[in-house]
Amino acid sequence: MTNADISVEPLGDRAFLLRWAGEAAAARLASCARALNEAGLSWLRETVPAYRTIACHLRDGYYGVEEAAEEALRFVRSVIEPNREIEARLVELPTVYGGEAGPDLAECADRSDMTESEFATRHASATYEVALLGFAPGFPYLSGLDAALSQPRRASPRMKVPAGAIGIAGGQTGVYSVESPGGWQIIGRTTVPLFRPDAEPPFLLAPGDRVRFVAIEARGGGEGAAAIAVTDVAGSSDDQAEGAGGTDADSERSAAGNVALTVLKPGLLTTVQDLGRSGWQAYGVSGGGAMDTASLRKANLLVGNDEGAAALELTLIGGAYVAERDIVVAICGGDLGASADGSKLPMNRPVFLRQGTVLTFGTAASGCRAYVAVAGGIDVPPVLGSRATDARAMIGGGRGRALQAGDRIRRFEPGERAKALIGPLRRKAEPDGRGWSAPDWSASGWVETAPYLARMSGKRRILPIRLLPGAEWGRFGKEARELLFREAYRVETSSDRMGARLSGPAIPISVGGEMESHGVSPGTIQVPPGGRPIILAANCQPTGGYPKIANAIAADLPLLAQASPGDWLSFSLTDADTAERALKLRERELAKLKAGLRALTKRGAIVPN
Repeated sequence: MTNADISVEPLGDRAFLLRWAGEAAAARLASCARALNEAGLSWLRETVPAYRTIACHLRDGYYGVEEAAEEALRFVRSVIEPNREIEARLVELPTVYGGEAGPDLAECADRSDMTESEFATRHASATYEVALLGFAPGFPYLSGLDAALSQPRRASPRMKVPAGAIGIAGGQTGVYSVESPGGWQIIGRTTVPLFRPDAEPPFLLAPGDRVRFVAIEARGGGEGAAAIAVTDVAGSSDDQAEGAGGTDADSERSAAGNVALTVLKPGLLTTVQDLGRSGWQAYGVSGGGAMDTASLRKANLLVGNDEGAAALELTLIGGAYVAERDIVVAICGGDLGASADGSKLPMNRPVFLRQGTVLTFGTAASGCRAYVAVAGGIDVPPVLGSRATDARAMIGGGRGRALQAGDRIRRFEPGERAKALIGPLRRKAEPDGRGWSAPDWSASGWVETAPYLARMSGKRRILPIRLLPGAEWGRFGKEARELLFREAYRVETSSDRMGARLSGPAIPISVGGEMESHGVSPGTIQVPPGGRPIILAANCQPTGGYPKIANAIAADLPLLAQASPGDWLSFSLTDADTAERALKLRERELAKLKAGLRALTKRGAIVPN
């Protein structure tokens, strides 16, 4: 690895990629990524090392991705020595091969012209290196597999692969860290947990670690977990997870356990979300958080919360909830037909709900997702520094899943700004005995996305999304690029919080061949072999192995989050300066809204006398 071999590739306007042209050991890249994290760079949020690359993600509020990339490149070339000492650990995993633990071992051995015992022995004889963590929290992609053991992925992926399953796919092996679907060939299993969200540190492995599998006999119980051996090879990286789940005073749970709402009907997909997790993508954890961050922030401001407080995200069909005490809420984003005791509720303003009032939502009249903020913020325990639900990793939201009927939603005690809303709004509702009230003013028109969708005419609703060239822009010829910007693409029903799957003309890839996985970000447009693009969303995994033709700019991600299945997307090419101006404009609008609401509260003008 020489300094001259490092280049910069784009990942939209909130991230970029450092790429090493020659061979670069995973341990060295992991060491370089840690050095970047420790350098105190004002713009750097986190890094994600992968095969010959390091993805660098920008902090919120920082602008100028090109300047940041130049500084990172200078830092790596001039400050991090080429022969920097590499920190690594050796981790031994007790493993049961074959049988119920390894249902694919016999077929794998047959394909490799070996006995099961020979195959297992050769697999256990190697020392592997953690090239990257991805696919799921703590899932290691391990390099160093004997070429004779290489296996194709299963033709039909399993719907459930248990945590601890050891698999092979192509020329790499890995360990499933959580129960999940998967298409790798399963040859064994370890009882050692790789992902322990409540432990310190929460992840057993880190990029650059070395791993050995130690064959043991199958036994009842959980033998093997206690047999784990972790050895420092050169230094210790146990401090890598410092601050996991660390919180400030605002994060302390309310001892009283204030129940604000009880779920009567959960709707199609209702989850607790905040602004997501930061600092854990290198361990395979999605950034997650609200799909439409602008609407979540706006709803929180309207009820006097911090912008990033946890709130409810409702998707397409909203469900029904009963207020267990007098509360103030705000509903922003998509219009899902909110009503209280049969009376339509206004959006984009604080709304008082009397105890016992039933809050009901229908289907989306505009947009896709609505956000319901509760004064005080939703009270669930933080996991890895966030309260956001990640159903795939089964963490956050208090339950690691979408809400279900009977769930009780707690809130923190409202702060002074939130309390200033409750009294005036309660008094406004008292004269006619209504179960709700709201001020006459509205914040409609501030940082709006869903109303734009509602104004579109005709059955074919088309959303304009601006793009920047992607990391593999050069793999696509002129015809492919023109096709992307000429045709509209339809959002499919298979879309989810990980990404929007699009149908339309297939985009041809001019330069083929296997691609090494590297960091991605929300808004990245990947093109699988079939040519149908996928736009990654909030819960995308930190790395991806498909060619990336472009990235949606950050300012357009809230609009993309409000695209419903059946909507169409039209793309246009823009530049970094335009992307930066658009994001700054959104932040200025939110800042003005915040200042205006504070002034109203200070003057006691939330509900004028």
